[in-house]
Amino acid sequence: MSQILYQFSEGTFQPIDWCDPSRQTTLVADSFRLEDGQVVALEKHLERFAHSVAAHTDVTPPRLDDFLASVRGVLPSHGSWFPRIEAVDTPGGASLRYRERPAPSWECEAVIARASSDPRRFPHIKGPDLEALMALRSEVSQQGAQEAIITSADGHLVEGAYSSLMVWLPGEPGPTVIPPSTPHLPGVTETVLREVAPAESVEVFEKDVLLSDLDGAEVWILSALHGIRVATRFVAGPELAQEEGRRALWQGLWRARATPVVSPDSPGITQERGNRLPG
Repeated sequence: MSQILYQFSEGTFQPIDWCDPSRQTTLVADSFRLEDGQVVALEKHLERFAHSVAAHTDVTPPRLDDFLASVRGVLPSHGSWFPRIEAVDTPGGASLRYRERPAPSWECEAVIARASSDPRRFPHIKGPDLEALMALRSEVSQQGAQEAIITSADGHLVEGAYSSLMVWLPGEPGPTVIPPSTPHLPGVTETVLREVAPAESVEVFEKDVLLSDLDGAEVWILSALHGIRVATRFVAGPELAQEEGRRALWQGLWRARATPVVSPDSPGITQERGNRLPG
């Protein structure tokens, strides 16, 4: 995936060389899908990022506020993008960055496999474990899977390497999500779907789910990149099921929550990009 990396300094974004990312540690990161200037739940992504940066880095509140306000002005107004905002550890303290990346094609299905281990050190923060989680994905790709499912030692579901989980268990009137008592990342896409559910007269349950409970269940892989992907197969795992049309319906409800990243009376993204992103 081609990308351009910008560092935020004194109110502006400057392109920088990122050819050796291993030299710096990612402290916090967040990503969201941007379609023709619209994002689903952008504020929730920014709030999650801001909370983690404030709690786990030395970035001052004024600098963080300035960064978050400025990011809106540099987001592309056309096309499909998957931008990432991040705080990284540098010799002078944490630096704030914006990574502009084109989005891959939408996916609606995924093959899943159980992760061989749980390498997470910071289960409630997106960023510091990304490299280790990508290694899990690479590992299960050798089995033909696109996502690795992390489980507890006793076989309970936790989350996907880069996703949250929502499960429609056999006989249940609504979907089940992993309870907060199981340490995992608070998923923005999951939060949006939980907000959508009451309007559809659907109750969302919170409870622990064993791998063995998935036999005959419909498993959703949730992410800001694709929204909902339905798991079509669990490698060397339980037999999964699907209800025709359900994923498409809820995907449409999720996408309907997209809003412009700037208000209609703003100067315009294109103009601000020209002002803020040199080169």
